[in-house]
Amino acid sequence: MGVAGKSRDHVEELLSELESDYDSFPVSQTTVSVSADHYDRVVEQCQRGIARVDVHVHNDQDDVLLVENGDGLTAPGEIISAEDSLEDRARRAVRQSTGVECRIETIQEVTIAGVHSEADPDAEPVYRLVVLMSARVAAGSPSSNGHWQADPPESELVI
Repeated sequence: MGVAGKSRDHVEELLSELESDYDSFPVSQTTVSVSADHYDRVVEQCQRGIARVDVHVHNDQDDVLLVENGDGLTAPGEIISAEDSLEDRARRAVRQSTGVECRIETIQEVTIAGVHSEADPDAEPVYRLVVLMSARVAAGSPSSNGHWQADPPESELVI
């Protein structure tokens, strides 16, 4: 089975696990084209069973915690491997990037992304699951790169 089939199977497996663990959540699909180098990294990551999780952490005023990433402010998050618990990794990403402990409440949205190479239109697409979780602050205050924002920018799909 090629990388497209393996990555598609992995996405379906993760999605089934999420559907059994959480209440209903919206699932969307999209296709993106990336540079050859980025595509090669995604292929390697997908062969190891990797997905991405981002977290919208809310405080008592319902502001959302964002982090600086060099291109602006985004939700805390990171790439996760198949061995990781999605919730554990999401909490760890928030803690490591902001110093804040959070309590995961729900899945806000799931996106199935078909990733294509800009340089090679004949290359197999690679599929990646991107999960946006919603959480509440449990303890701590944001470090210098964490910022509360009342009207956060719309989340961008990070592949």
